[in-house]
Amino acid sequence: MVLSQTICCAHKFGDMKAIEMLANAGYDAIDYNLANIVGKKELQTSEEYRKYTSRLVEKAKQNSVYFNQGHAVTYVPHDNPEDEIKLLCDANKRSIEISSLLGIKTLVVHPVESGNYIGREQAVFENNMIYFKELLPYAENYGVQIAVENMWCGDKKKGIRTGSVCSNPFEHARYIDELNNEMLVACLDVGHSSLAGREAQDCIRVLGNRLQALHIHDNDYLDDMHTLPGLSEMNWNEIMEALADIDYKGDLTFETDHFFDSLDSVEECECGLKLSVLIGRKLINKFYEYK
Repeated sequence: MVLSQTICCAHKFGDMKAIEMLANAGYDAIDYNLANIVGKKELQTSEEYRKYTSRLVEKAKQNSVYFNQGHAVTYVPHDNPEDEIKLLCDANKRSIEISSLLGIKTLVVHPVESGNYIGREQAVFENNMIYFKELLPYAENYGVQIAVENMWCGDKKKGIRTGSVCSNPFEHARYIDELNNEMLVACLDVGHSSLAGREAQDCIRVLGNRLQALHIHDNDYLDDMHTLPGLSEMNWNEIMEALADIDYKGDLTFETDHFFDSLDSVEECECGLKLSVLIGRKLINKFYEYK
């Protein structure tokens, strides 16, 4: 099983240095945040983003790593919520193209969440069917699989976390089944499951072979901590056992960027990355033990 980590954990040092650091720590691959390119004005033209992605690929090759997974643009500033689908479609069509240039095989895409989800589940579902149907021809053309991620939401006044789009694993499965396209799969963010009041291991078993990508991080069921597995309250033995039970074929991709927020120097971050690799390898060993 491939072990990868989001580039965001070291992005404060720049993409090129981050690639070096992740490789030196012992990661096999890197999850790239497409907002790093799509959102930059200086990289808007085809010529400029092609040059930049070429540099990224070359840097990864030099360090014996590659880009296995990507994270699509999640938000585009807009005045009218009705414009959200169009704006995100435009941004993520570009994300899909750039993913193909980077060699990314799976691009994680958030469902559209415009407006209140609770009580509007069917309307949100229909909006997302429009959204993903618009993206799928690009995914097919560029050979980049779209992985739909499960979400959560919160009420600041009440101080609670609750479910949102695809937090219910049966709804998550419905999104994949309704579109019935081999280029559309599920990504389970295990931390998002906890915040929505679900156990990740239960979601894994419901999703079964639809599940082909992961965001791995830990939390206390209250805050979206994005910390290293084992540093909070999720049950990693049960999570890895569930992955083994469904014969999970995808990669183990960490999204533990908040753990690194307070590590200001390169040296501190490098130590944290090496620790994260040790934890990742331990989880992978558990997966194979359960198999």
